[in-house]
Amino acid sequence: MHKASTLCLGCFLQIEGAFVQGIGFFMLEEYLSNSDGLVIPEGTWTYKIPTIETIPRQFNVEIMNSGHHKKRLLSSKASGEPPLLLAVLVHCATRVVIKEARKQLLRWKGLNESDSTFQLEVPATMSIVKKLQCLL
Repeated sequence: MHKASTLCLGCFLQIEGAFVQGIGFFMLEEYLSNSDGLVIPEGTWTYKIPTIETIPRQFNVEIMNSGHHKKRLLSSKASGEPPLLLAVLVHCATRVVIKEARKQLLRWKGLNESDSTFQLEVPATMSIVKKLQCLL
């Protein structure tokens, strides 16, 4: 039983870690490039990793066992890639918030709300989000 509980804990940590890594990719990891489109290496000093303030305060993970494949942990071949890609939801939610903030600002100014189109790139860093919400 001890080995099984260790495996389950490892699977939970892998799922949570992959999701947080995805948050970093979609919201924090800004890569500067030169005029040729090549990434400018700056080392690790400017690399912004997700921190305790970045991740959700409440993070519930539930693993469902289908029981079809007994040789794989909880019938899964992979447990990291799906939550990594699921983190795109954070980017999508940020886009919705920006859109609503822009519409509200236009409403306050008495302008047409349909003029609130914008492009939200990846990563959507805090400075980009503030700029799109007209806060900078």
